[in-house]
Amino acid sequence: MIKRMLCLWLTVASPLAWSSVANLDALQTQLSQHDTVRGDFTQKRHIEMFEQPLSSEGQFTLNKEQGLLWQQATPFPVGLVLTQDKLRQTFAGQIPKVVTAKENPMAFYFSHIFLAVFHGDTDALKEQFDIAFSAGDNQWTLVLTPLNAPLNAVFEAITLTGNDNIDRLELKELRGDKTEILFTNQTHQPEGLTDAEKAQFSF
Repeated sequence: MIKRMLCLWLTVASPLAWSSVANLDALQTQLSQHDTVRGDFTQKRHIEMFEQPLSSEGQFTLNKEQGLLWQQATPFPVGLVLTQDKLRQTFAGQIPKVVTAKENPMAFYFSHIFLAVFHGDTDALKEQFDIAFSAGDNQWTLVLTPLNAPLNAVFEAITLTGNDNIDRLELKELRGDKTEILFTNQTHQPEGLTDAEKAQFSF
C-alpha cells in the first residue's frame, strides 16, 4: 500500500519559460502555480528478479484542494482516488476498497511528504531530504535523498526531471528496485474540477 501511494504523487509545472527556473526557489514557485493539472502517465516498475519491467498506462488529475485521481487503463483498469485522509481503490467489477488515515497513518505520512514536493513546500522538504537542484541541457533536475526514517529505510533517492513540466519521476529503492513514471499531454485547463471529477472525490 505504501509503495503504491508513493508512486501516485505526480504533477507538472506551469508553462513558464525554462530559463526562469534557475534555482530551487524558482522551481518550487513554478510547481505551485496552478490548482489543477491533468495528463497521461506511463509507469514502469523495474524489479531485479524480473528481466522486463512491469508497465502500466492511464490518466491522472491532481487538484491542490481535493487530491489525486489516478485512472490506470492498461494492462487492466484500476481507479485510485486519494484525498487528505482517505484512499479509495477500485478494480473492475469489484466493490471499492476505502482506507482512512486513521487505519493506516504511515501510508498517509508518505502521501503528505509527497504533497510537499508538488506544492512547493520547501521548508517541509528540507526537514526530510537532502536536496540537490541542477539545470542544464534545456532541463532541470531535482534529486531528493531521504534523511530520516521511514523514508531512508525504503528509498535511496527520488529524482524529478523536466522542462516546462515535470516529465519524469524516478523512485529508486535501497534493495535495487526502481519505479519510473513518465508524464505527457499535461494541461492546466480547466483550472477547476469538472462535475465528474468532483463526484469522484465524494466518498
